[in-house]
Amino acid sequence: MVDLVKFSVPLLYSRNKNLQYKENIIQMSTALLKFLKDENLICTTPFTESGELKKDFEIRESDLTEEGVELFKSAIHKWWKKIDAGLDRSDVSFLKPELKKIKNPK
Repeated sequence: MVDLVKFSVPLLYSRNKNLQYKENIIQMSTALLKFLKDENLICTTPFTESGELKKDFEIRESDLTEEGVELFKSAIHKWWKKIDAGLDRSDVSFLKPELKKIKNPK
């Protein structure tokens, strides 16, 4: 089975040389990865001991719990669209009810 990369800080960070773009990527990545870590959806640590985002951090499918994989399939792309439409990059409130739906399906 192929272990797909689900999220790559270096890939996103390298797409544009604009400093504001890079700062936006760091803010968005930090918020998303903190949410995933706090909710125990990833088994790897995206932050240094001092709390800084690791600029070389990637999430592979094998790094995610089953719920984490489902969140990427069903909600992460919607959250990115909301950010593109003006949602604060650090606002993960959209992801919380989406995760709840995954954890407690009707």
